[in-house]
Amino acid sequence: MARDIDAYQLLKTFTSRNKTYVVEYLAFSQAIQRQAKSYDQSDPFYRDLALHPDGILIPKLFQLARDKRISLQSVGNRIDLILLPEAFTEAVYAEYRRIEENPDIPFPEEDSLRMPVPPEWIQAVSVESDLPSLIDVEGDRNVPLYRLLFPEGFRPFVVLSAAVGDKLLEYAALKIRNYLRKGSNKDFIQQRLAGAFSGKERMVKDSLTSIMIRPFDAVQEMRQGSGEFSYSFWAYLTTAIRKDLSSKGDPGPDDIAAYQASYIVDVYNNHYKNRSQRLQERETAIKMLSSLLRKPPFLYTIEDIIDFRDSQGRPLLGKYTREELEQWIQERTTQAPEGMLPEILLIGTGHAKGRLIAKDTLLPFLVKALREARTAIKALITRDWRDILADFSSGLAMEDDAAFRTELEKRLEVHSPILLGILQTALPPLVYQEFRGVKDASPELERCFGGDKVAGPDVLLDLDRKRLLSDVRMLLPFWYSLPFVAAIMGLFSRKRKRRSAKRAGATVSPRLDEAEASGGQAVNSRAAEFGQMARAAEKKMLPQGQTLEDYLVSLSSRWNTLLDPVAKANLREDINSLVRDFVRTTLRSMRPSSFTPERIERMAATIADRPNLMRIRNHTALEEYVKLYIIKLLKR
Repeated sequence: MARDIDAYQLLKTFTSRNKTYVVEYLAFSQAIQRQAKSYDQSDPFYRDLALHPDGILIPKLFQLARDKRISLQSVGNRIDLILLPEAFTEAVYAEYRRIEENPDIPFPEEDSLRMPVPPEWIQAVSVESDLPSLIDVEGDRNVPLYRLLFPEGFRPFVVLSAAVGDKLLEYAALKIRNYLRKGSNKDFIQQRLAGAFSGKERMVKDSLTSIMIRPFDAVQEMRQGSGEFSYSFWAYLTTAIRKDLSSKGDPGPDDIAAYQASYIVDVYNNHYKNRSQRLQERETAIKMLSSLLRKPPFLYTIEDIIDFRDSQGRPLLGKYTREELEQWIQERTTQAPEGMLPEILLIGTGHAKGRLIAKDTLLPFLVKALREARTAIKALITRDWRDILADFSSGLAMEDDAAFRTELEKRLEVHSPILLGILQTALPPLVYQEFRGVKDASPELERCFGGDKVAGPDVLLDLDRKRLLSDVRMLLPFWYSLPFVAAIMGLFSRKRKRRSAKRAGATVSPRLDEAEASGGQAVNSRAAEFGQMARAAEKKMLPQGQTLEDYLVSLSSRWNTLLDPVAKANLREDINSLVRDFVRTTLRSMRPSSFTPERIERMAATIADRPNLMRIRNHTALEEYVKLYIIKLLKR
């Protein structure tokens, strides 16, 4: 015997040996006492159990009763009987086995059991209002028995709670079959249903025959949702049965059982019909979800997908749960035939990290995005190179292919960071390998993604350095192409630069003195020119009565409306970093004299009008912030 006895297991063993689930406490305690005496009495535990079994057993029995695992019946202030649930469930189960063998036997009522069922083991269930919610309950149920309550005053009957999931419908179908077999009921019901199913008389006849010959198969068709006719047929059938029975004056036991069965079948029929409709709506919503994923802009976050709507503007989420959506995405981003990529691709790195795109739309997305990026980047380079050439200068990117590709990649990162993030993954070449040779394939794809790797930015953007430089030179006045004239103009231009630098140095002489005193380094003349232009722009663009720092803080609070302080600071730093990178790239090819308020406004608009920044609501405040932050960066 264990040191801490398991009273429930001892009860199960005792009932098994005595073949009863109703145990007299005295007999049980005496059996435990005899067993305890057979052990070493020098052990206090066994000695106490042998001398005073009640002191050990009764607390454990009361705990089992509180857990609804047993029921105790007392006489006076002592326990008389111990009841196990099987004392009632086995009796009810035996009655339903009899019904399977003989459908004439009525549903078991509580009075037919040998003793009243303890209230903690039986639950009253209204067939109309409570039963539908109990059909699909998973796991253990709260009680072992249900008392089914019917409308119109019919007596309730008892059923095993575990049978509500499936067997109860089968028992009801047996009662319906029993009703149809009596007298001319089948012909009468068939005639009644013929009017409701005009043109489908054959289907009505076959369905009635199926109930009479193979009732469980008919039930299975209802569960599987074999068609709209099945649900309509059962609904009309149960209504016709109740209408026929209600016309009889004094219903017999078989009539009452058929009446009860008709209500039960109604509940299950509606349950499976609603479930079938929900599944159909879910399948339709999933198909629409798959279709929307393949529409522009092609690249979506999980939040975007959650917000997908149908053609009437109603959210798709609700026709499927978030858990079902996440499972669907999980399956389609991980499962694929051997040697192929999944149906939906999850970007795992770069600026596009966490975004989803359908595999068959990745290449069209890249082609479209590259064309748009080419147009924008070519215009920017053309403008900047024209300014450089007009100033009789040159840049490394204009002379060297490697530097040109580096310049393109930097501009691509600024203009289309998400596009660059995708291009830096291994996905484009892998997807291209799967779709290579398909009809209507773009010739650009082989050039960009052939050879198991992504081509360089000059190939992706279809920008040739020499051709672009030649095109830019064509935009200059004709005399720039005359070497002698260009040399003279360049000489005068350089002299003007030196004079401007000298004046700028004189203007900032106090700062120069401070710098020399502290570090002994000369101030860069080009930086000084930009600083001078920035201060001039500040006077024009900063509202009167405001300081630059205070006004930047005020503007930041207008467009940066996040509540979390950490997220708020991170967003502000992301914007600042983006501006710094853009300014650093742009200033390499910009003349200080062109750093005017108008140019600053164009730079700010270019930054603020990026797709990922268009989501910021107060866009005007953001653009104003960017303008002044550019000035702050260059102000000396």
